[in-house]
Amino acid sequence: MSPRSLLSSFSATILLVFTFASILYSQTPSYLDSLNGKFALQFQIDDNFNLSSFQGTTLSAKYHFSCRSALRLGLSLELGDSQNDTKVSYFDTTLVRSSSDDSNRFGFTIKSQYIHYMRGTKDISFFGGLGPSFNYFKLTRNRDLVEDGTNRFSESDGTGFTIGVDIIAGVEWMFADKMALSAEYGLFFSYTSSENKNKDESLEANSEYESFNLSGNHINFGLSVYF
Repeated sequence: MSPRSLLSSFSATILLVFTFASILYSQTPSYLDSLNGKFALQFQIDDNFNLSSFQGTTLSAKYHFSCRSALRLGLSLELGDSQNDTKVSYFDTTLVRSSSDDSNRFGFTIKSQYIHYMRGTKDISFFGGLGPSFNYFKLTRNRDLVEDGTNRFSESDGTGFTIGVDIIAGVEWMFADKMALSAEYGLFFSYTSSENKNKDESLEANSEYESFNLSGNHINFGLSVYF
């Protein structure tokens, strides 16, 4: 089965399940009735029940614009600047080798999903979601090498991006006032493109890369705190 057919089959199955669930539990009182206009911060629960980022190292949040509909957003930022200086002296010679490496990295990721909730019991509901994601990174590195009185300089520059679509399904349990646990899984379809340029005194090399991927998301076990 092709990735596109697998994605379509999964989407149809999720839609069918949620439709029946919505009809079956449409008259059941639910905590969802109190979520209209509520904002929530989300945290991932890792091994040993440690809290970490849910879907963004900088921010993971959710906003309910109706009782059953919410928008979820995750944002990750990465900034890096490093310098490494090395000096090597060889025994029984006057040869000294020194190098200086300067690297800079910038990147960000935005993930968003539209979430629709199905009525379940009073404090448990099923949900499904769909949304885009985008990642961008840029990495530069300059190296200055001095060996036996000869100076050699090289530089590299890499950029790339990934665009994708998340399809998720899961369940949420409101176990306390304004606090809920959730578990979810799904599919992620993405396209990645990157370019790398390397240059020194003797050569210049450029490389390009692109790929399409369809993969299953890891199971996310999370905590939502509502305000």
